[in-house]
Amino acid sequence: MEPQLLRPGPPAATAPSDGADKNHIYDSVTAPIWQLAVYQPVHAGWEFTNVGGAALLDQITEPLRLGARHRVLECCSGTGAVSRYLNVRRGCAVTGVEINEKQLDHARRLATGNPDLRYVLGDVERWQPDGAYDLVLAIDSLSLLADPQAVMRTAHRASYPRGVFAMADTVAGSSMSDETRGRAWDLDGVRPLPGPTATVRMLRSAGFDDVELTDCTAMAVECFERIGTALVRREDEISALVSADELRHWRDSSEFYLAAYRSRQLTYWRGVARHNDHRGTVSASRRRARTTYGG
Repeated sequence: MEPQLLRPGPPAATAPSDGADKNHIYDSVTAPIWQLAVYQPVHAGWEFTNVGGAALLDQITEPLRLGARHRVLECCSGTGAVSRYLNVRRGCAVTGVEINEKQLDHARRLATGNPDLRYVLGDVERWQPDGAYDLVLAIDSLSLLADPQAVMRTAHRASYPRGVFAMADTVAGSSMSDETRGRAWDLDGVRPLPGPTATVRMLRSAGFDDVELTDCTAMAVECFERIGTALVRREDEISALVSADELRHWRDSSEFYLAAYRSRQLTYWRGVARHNDHRGTVSASRRRARTTYGG
């Protein structure tokens, strides 16, 4: 269940109040339309289904000096694009946990023969780590889950003392309407995380400290601007691959997200936090939180 950009199919029905699983809507992210509308124009060919792509991953990993000696765990690894990028770019070994078997099979096929890439079937809200990791990632995936704090607790269990948990995701803006919340669910099964202050509290409750959140909404705006442009410029190619209804859905979806991020009803943040190795005894001076607002 790698993160949301657009749902590759007809619009979903209104979400039931019990938060039913909508993971199946990501079964088609290897379809050709994703190459034409997302992977090529937004991510230079990488199969990132997240907003920030390579730029976001570099912003997270460069300050950490991530390298071949480090072990990384990716929660909700999807088709494996993030793990493949980190392996190529940083040389690190990556384990991905994914519940969607179609995406998992795709990731495993592309990793054939590479001992540094490993993918396991599992629900990250319940999965028990099989070792300790230097970095745990959750990129555009917490907002797809019924209990994002459960994943934060999984990340805490999986990381070495003073290890790092890094995330990026859609966060509710202060002016988010019920209509926007409902549409995000209907399109992609997205439940925007609460505001930055509440997200910091969630991370601290899971056992992390030294939390730093950075507003990256400008990345989301640029992402959906590029998707919208690609849908216009490559209309003939795309029309040969999908029905008129599906193309219309892609356009409507990209316009919705672009407007929502531009108006800041939806915002996009990356966060980095460290494993608290003395849980419950951390002084106030150590439990720092920094929030940086940007585009």
